[in-house]
Amino acid sequence: MSHHYRINGSMLQQFSGKPVSIIGTVSKVHPTGNVIDLETSDKQHIVVRSTERVAVDAGSIIEVLGNVDNRNQIICDSVITFEPEQTANFDMDMYNQAVLLFQHYPQDYLVNL
Repeated sequence: MSHHYRINGSMLQQFSGKPVSIIGTVSKVHPTGNVIDLETSDKQHIVVRSTERVAVDAGSIIEVLGNVDNRNQIICDSVITFEPEQTANFDMDMYNQAVLLFQHYPQDYLVNL
């Protein structure tokens, strides 16, 4: 079983080389389909790279599991997409507050796969 730390965009640098989970809104999908611009829960803009084409649309809320590289980009292992009905009432600011709380108890709030 692998463990991923729940983070927001401001935390990328401190988790360099580590497995992370990050939730955000897709800003742009590059034409190749394997690079995504993501606005994170704390309104940071980050780049997510995948070795495979990722089928997501701009405006979608997704969860990305992967590793932070030395450029503060996420090398994606997998993407979890949510249906619009699942995210209609999702409060990104509240989620960000939870992520900040998780940092005080990192071993208790790992994403287990």
